[in-house]
Amino acid sequence: MLPDSLLIYIVLAPGFAALTGLFHKWIGDRAVMAITTGVVLSCGALSLYQLFAYVAGLGGAAEAVHHASGYDAYLTAGAEVAAVELQQRIITLMPWINIGDFQANWAIRVDTLSIVMMAVITGVSGLVHLYSWGYMSEDPHKSRFFAYLSLFTFMMLMLVVADNFIQLFFGWEGVGLASYLLIGFWYTKKAPNDASIKAFVTNRVGDFGLALGIMAVFFMFRSVEFAPVLDAIRTNAVITPYAFAEALPARESVIVFFGERVYALELIGILLFIGAMGKSAQFFLHVWLPDAMEGPTPVSALIHAATMVTAGVYLVCLLSPVYEYTFYASGMVALVGAVTALYAATVGMAQNDIKRVIAYSTCSQLGYMFFAAGVGAYEAAMFHLFTHAFFKALLFLGAGSVIHGMHHEQDMRRMGGLAKLMPLTYAAMMIGTIAIIGLGIPHTKFGFSGFFSKDAILESSYAGVMASVSFAQLAFWFGLLAAFLTSFYSWRLIYMTFHGPAPHEAHGHDAHARNAHGDDAHAHDDHAHDDHGHDHKPHESPLVMLIPLALLSLGAMFAGVYFYDAFVDSKNEAFWAGAIYRAGENHVLHDRHNVPEWVLWAPLVVTVAGFLTATFTYFFNRGIGARVAASGGPLHALFTNKWYFDEIYNTTLVRGSAFLGNIFMKADKKIIDGIGPDGLARLAGMSSRGLSRMHTGYLYHYAFVIIGAAIVFGAILWLRSGGAG
Repeated sequence: MLPDSLLIYIVLAPGFAALTGLFHKWIGDRAVMAITTGVVLSCGALSLYQLFAYVAGLGGAAEAVHHASGYDAYLTAGAEVAAVELQQRIITLMPWINIGDFQANWAIRVDTLSIVMMAVITGVSGLVHLYSWGYMSEDPHKSRFFAYLSLFTFMMLMLVVADNFIQLFFGWEGVGLASYLLIGFWYTKKAPNDASIKAFVTNRVGDFGLALGIMAVFFMFRSVEFAPVLDAIRTNAVITPYAFAEALPARESVIVFFGERVYALELIGILLFIGAMGKSAQFFLHVWLPDAMEGPTPVSALIHAATMVTAGVYLVCLLSPVYEYTFYASGMVALVGAVTALYAATVGMAQNDIKRVIAYSTCSQLGYMFFAAGVGAYEAAMFHLFTHAFFKALLFLGAGSVIHGMHHEQDMRRMGGLAKLMPLTYAAMMIGTIAIIGLGIPHTKFGFSGFFSKDAILESSYAGVMASVSFAQLAFWFGLLAAFLTSFYSWRLIYMTFHGPAPHEAHGHDAHARNAHGDDAHAHDDHAHDDHGHDHKPHESPLVMLIPLALLSLGAMFAGVYFYDAFVDSKNEAFWAGAIYRAGENHVLHDRHNVPEWVLWAPLVVTVAGFLTATFTYFFNRGIGARVAASGGPLHALFTNKWYFDEIYNTTLVRGSAFLGNIFMKADKKIIDGIGPDGLARLAGMSSRGLSRMHTGYLYHYAFVIIGAAIVFGAILWLRSGGAG
């Protein structure tokens, strides 16, 4: 690991860099851009160096041969995995909360999980900063944009280096704030505002579950620090919860929830996963992610590729001791992940906005990561998170290059023939496409990054089938079908964008009427560029945008083969060093080497099938896809309208909430205020007006009042004294 001073620099420097945005009026936009970019790029370089040095220190980068022989010693080591001692470094920055048993320091916790996440976050963020120099060059609010990017990076780092749940929650909510600011960056437009609110509200739903889960952790374990909580679960220590819970071993402890006695770990696992569902856009809480593209394309890359949406996967893997000893919680992770992978893939193949297609592919790939964790292959989930960062950032930034070259056009139906006009962008998009579909040859090291990580997930899922792991069979088949659809819509994007006729040559830019783009009209990445003083012929992006594409292309090609051995194979235990926990009976990652031969070849078969289907439909017979879309069949309508989730949520949740809100508002005004403050005020007014009428100025009126009051008072005294008796 790096020295403490450099680790502190990596974590804190982006936060201080973000503060320079407050002084842009005095130091200028370019100074803010230079400081934020330089700081984040330096953090990325240090983080990547730390990761590569760590892997090299495991004994050298051995040749990574996919499914090669010679793993006998490794395959027999599964029972000892649970005994691997966690290797970590904790740097306490300052005391934070110290109230009885509630202890939470401000600290930096560095283990293998955080090393991987630090490299992913700062590496991708640094390239996004550099890319934005070209993409946002003509935006009048560049300094604010770069400050938001650095703030986002800082909050993500706070999340992944936290050593307790409270610091993690701070970073979790901070990322939510930064994403709200970035998605709604063009706040003068309705669509970005709506998208940012949608993302914010949906994430708060998930975060409510996360908060309840953290409360349950403190209630049961009397601590919010990772070390004592996870150690108690690993060792099955006897814990003494608060209040009415019984003192039992951690794995058998029960808690009363809504009047029912349930296993505490099950409840904690489900509640914390609900938080992960919101942040990582899993089924039911996925609706915000495609709309998050309303921000500039670099924001889309930052949110979708490597940072915010992967926080949920990181959380589940960090809490692997919890999910290793739960049946329902881990099953929920596998089920939701499998459904998300298939659902998003079906929707992605019917979208026409280039960024929206890639956004739904993000949802689908996150589903792979979650069902991998749900079946117990946490290492494979983190491996796919790592490789996904490269090719997904590449695809989004490549799409941004297309949008930039097409003068803000995002509808793929209005693209075509760009391969000759934008050859470098085309090459980068091809690399990203081959990586995301997982093209590679089993039993060899030939394949791009997605091949090694996705195949590891599918093989582990089938190993889970052989071990009777909950929902493993569903996950495997849904994942296999999603792989076919991923290949189809990825090649569909390539063919519609870069091949075939060029509609942009048939009409001018003014013909790109926004209302002609159907339901994708709101997604345009229109960031107030001028016309550059040239015609609207598509053009290649500037060098400052192409350099990040080149670097990400290297990761998309080689990250899988280079890191395969460390993440999921023979050096797995030494690499993770206890950061990921697997129970002694969990052998799915090992047993994937023993799956039937057809399981190894099935991903390649469906990938090629998806490629051939897309090639026939959109390359050789380009008009077929348009005719299918025009026919408006029920399946196409279902997929085009995203399974009508937006409509269902608007009808039920949004309108229902508005209806209840109106009822409560009226009840508040007419009942509470009407009887309470307003009612008392009216009563006082009426009384005062009645009394004022008695002030006539005539002496005999006052005399009658006095005599009457004396009679009443005397009568009361007489009755209280017993009256005539």
